Amino acid sequence: MDSFYREYLDAAMDRSGTNCEKWDRCGEHFGRDGLIPMWVADMDFPTVPAVVDALVARAKHPIYGYTENGAEEKQAEIGWLRRRYGLEVDPEWILYSPGVVDSIFFCVRALTQPGDRVLIQPPVYGPFYRAVELFERTLVENPLRHTDAGWEMDFEDLERKLAAGVKLVILCNPHNPVGRVWTRDELQRVVDVANHYGAIVVCDEIHADFNLSGSKHTRILSLENSDRCVMLTSATKSFNLAGLRQSSVIIRDAELRAQVRAEIGRSHADTPNIFGAIAQTAAYNSGDAWMDAVVEYVRENRDFAVEFIRARIPEISCAPQDGTYLMWLDCRGAGVSHEAFFRALVEEAGVALNSGLDYGEAGRGFFRFNLATQRSRVEEALVNIERMVRGMHR
Repeated sequence: MDSFYREYLDAAMDRSGTNCEKWDRCGEHFGRDGLIPMWVADMDFPTVPAVVDALVARAKHPIYGYTENGAEEKQAEIGWLRRRYGLEVDPEWILYSPGVVDSIFFCVRALTQPGDRVLIQPPVYGPFYRAVELFERTLVENPLRHTDAGWEMDFEDLERKLAAGVKLVILCNPHNPVGRVWTRDELQRVVDVANHYGAIVVCDEIHADFNLSGSKHTRILSLENSDRCVMLTSATKSFNLAGLRQSSVIIRDAELRAQVRAEIGRSHADTPNIFGAIAQTAAYNSGDAWMDAVVEYVRENRDFAVEFIRARIPEISCAPQDGTYLMWLDCRGAGVSHEAFFRALVEEAGVALNSGLDYGEAGRGFFRFNLATQRSRVEEALVNIERMVRGMHR
C-alpha cells in the first residue's frame, strides 16, 4: 500500500452528526450512546477521491430530475468485472435495483409463488429470512456446519432438501456473517445439484471485492451451466456508498431476466438514484488502487485482531475470515449466556457489536465485529472487550 492510501485510510473520520446509522443511532439500538461502533456493515474509510469529485461536479448543476442509467454505467461495471474477475458480461444482462436486499425480495417474488420452498444457509444475513417469510414462501434451512476446519456447507443435507422440491436457493458469497469465501468447486457443486432438481440459484455477492484469502474470487456466473443463476452485486459495499442506493441484478437467461425486470417495474423501483449511478461509475472506472489498499488494510486489521484475541482473550474463539470485513466471534467460551454477554458488551465494554441472533438461532453465542475502521479503533474496542471478559472471571 502506498503512503497516500495508508494516510488516507488511517485518518480518523468523525461521522457523528451525519445521520449515520452506525454512529448516530447507537442509543436507539443499544439503549445508550457513546459506544464504540463496530456493528453496521459500512466502513469508516473515505471513498475514492474520484467519486467525490464526480459527485461534486454533478451537484453543481442545480437540477436533479428523473434520470436513466446510460451505457457508460454498464460499461464501467462490465470493465470492473472483466479486470478484477475475468468475467465477461453482456450489457443486456444487467438490471438495476436500489439495493441488494431489494433485489433478493424482487427475485423471491418474481421467481417463486406463495408456498414455494426457498432455501437459505444459516447463520446468515437477516433479510434472507425476511424475504422468504414476508412473501409467504416456505423457509427451508440448510445450516452450515461449524467444524474444526471452519464453516462448511452440508451438501448431503442440501441435496435432500432440493430433492424435496426447493424452487430457489439463496447463497451468500462471501458469506455474511461467517466470512467464508466459497471455492469454485463448492459453488459448482451447488449449481450442479440445483440444476439437477430444477432450482434457481440467487447469489448475493455484495462483499465479493473483500476476498482476503489470496485466491481468485469465483463469481457465480463464471461457473459452467450457470444460466439459471442470478448474480447480485453492488459498488455500495465495496466503495462505502450504501446511502446512495444502487445495485445490479445480472442474469444471463433471458426468461428469468424478463421475470425479474417485470417485478422491479411493478415495484416502481426502476428509476435510478442520479448520484448513485454517478458514484458507481466513477468508482468502477477509477477505484482499483483504492480497493486494493482497503482490502490490504482490512486484512491487516483482521490479522491484528486474530492475534490479539488468541493471545489475550482466549475465551473468545475466532478464525481469520476468508472474506468480508466482518469478523465472526465465537464467545461461548466466556461461560455466560448470549444475553449476558451482549449486555456486558454494551454496559461494561462500551462496544456495539451485532448479535449473532440477528442471523438466526445458529448465531447464538456469536457476535459480528466490523474491521473496516481505523486500526486505533479496532484496538480500543478489543482492549475494552478484554477488560470486560477479565471482569467476568474475577
